[in-house]
Amino acid sequence: MKESPNEIVPEGAAKVLLHTCCAPCSGAIIEWMMQAGITPVIYYCNPNIYPLEEYLVRKGECSRYARSLGLQIVDADYDHAAWLHCIKGLESEPERGTRCLECFRMRLLSAARYASENGFKVFTSTLGSSRWKRHDQIVEAGLWAASQFSGLTFWQRNWRQGGLQERRSAIIREQDFYNQRYCGCEFSMENMRDDKKHARQRIKRVVGVMTPEQKTAQSRAVWERLEQTGIFRSSTDILIYWSMDDEVRTPPFIEKWHAVKRFYLPSVQGDTLVVKRYTGSRMLTQGEQFGIPEPEGEAVSDLSPITLVVVPGRAFNKQGHRLGRGRGFYDRLLPLLPHAVKAGACFDCQKLPSVPTDENDIKMDFII
Repeated sequence: MKESPNEIVPEGAAKVLLHTCCAPCSGAIIEWMMQAGITPVIYYCNPNIYPLEEYLVRKGECSRYARSLGLQIVDADYDHAAWLHCIKGLESEPERGTRCLECFRMRLLSAARYASENGFKVFTSTLGSSRWKRHDQIVEAGLWAASQFSGLTFWQRNWRQGGLQERRSAIIREQDFYNQRYCGCEFSMENMRDDKKHARQRIKRVVGVMTPEQKTAQSRAVWERLEQTGIFRSSTDILIYWSMDDEVRTPPFIEKWHAVKRFYLPSVQGDTLVVKRYTGSRMLTQGEQFGIPEPEGEAVSDLSPITLVVVPGRAFNKQGHRLGRGRGFYDRLLPLLPHAVKAGACFDCQKLPSVPTDENDIKMDFII
């Protein structure tokens, strides 16, 4: 064994497989290892993370940091279905309970197998730096995983100690890491106490990794579902929105139905939204505040003919709660349409088990 700052390093640890959960948890650990003369190989295996877009954001941050340091990163398969099977029956377990232990065992067994097959004698995990998880469970899972293979050691260091927690926070700021306050699985998301600002930032990053093709395909699917609803079929007057790049795309849908439906679009005036009749894309002008195309002409004073309102949002849950952009425009507009059915439009990654809400937030009747 050799001595390094604050730690006895296991024999053979000059070559360490580092199971990594996310970049924020990895930064200080990787820095510490490299200062101690250890070159880690990063092993990214996190099938617990949901949805896929969230997984890709977190993996992308890990890859970016690894490349900046010239380190190898191994991308394990993303098999969320296998993970769900692994924790089946434990969905309602509290955080830090049996579900978390089984999750650790699955991920660390994968890391141990890769380590054994590729000549590593030592592996460890950045899970040990997370304040959201129990260190004793991580150690238990790591030791169990190591015991399945001959000659393999799980380095069970508490990666929160020795100043690493403070350095972790500094590296997050220095690297501008995408930082999250839950482990990634949908069940921990249900239990987290998220504030609106953090939730908006997180969703913005997740939607940001979607390709134009993904946005187009998911937008088409949203409108196909809406077209099958009775409220759409029976409505002749519909308030919708003209989409921004990070929203479900509306222009093709509006143009498709413009000849048989009367569409209305919101227009920003000060800190409120007024409603204007849509008469064609040639009659749109760029809005002053956000640059969103808005209809020309006067605002509609009588909103009673509108029977369906399609509302964008940062995120929705299945109960119909909506997280907007934070300005409260729709929360002030929707009470003026008490009899209209309110439908939330969003990409798949914006459908969450829970969203932070307050008493001013208007609930949707359904999410498309």
